[in-house]
Amino acid sequence: MTSNRHKSRGFTLLEVLVAFVIAAVALTLLIRAFSGGLRLSATAEDYGKASVLAQSLMMQVGVEYGVKNAPISGTFAERFDWTIRIEPYSIDTELPADEPAVRVFKCMISVVWFEGVKKRQYELSSLRLMPKESNHVAW
Repeated sequence: MTSNRHKSRGFTLLEVLVAFVIAAVALTLLIRAFSGGLRLSATAEDYGKASVLAQSLMMQVGVEYGVKNAPISGTFAERFDWTIRIEPYSIDTELPADEPAVRVFKCMISVVWFEGVKKRQYELSSLRLMPKESNHVAW
């Protein structure tokens, strides 16, 4: 006769511990992936804000900010430091003999912010035609 007392029902302690270790490792990896995604999302949002700020500042060049005021700097939302540099730009093509009514300027906008201890930067540059003689405050 065989005894039924030695047949075990359920899991051993070792099997339970191995299952907990596997679950803990999987959960740790999942949390790391999720937090990394959140960090990248915040970085992308900051770059988006910096891009909109730089484009807004570029639209103001020649209207509010001119060559005589350059370089110009400021802070946006107590986090984004920006600088506008405006320099004359030389054209390789010959212009008509009489002096042109406009000049070409290279406008460079830099937006800098810190994400923790890491420095982030967004730069935008464009060529702008501005009147040579103007009564505008920027000139």
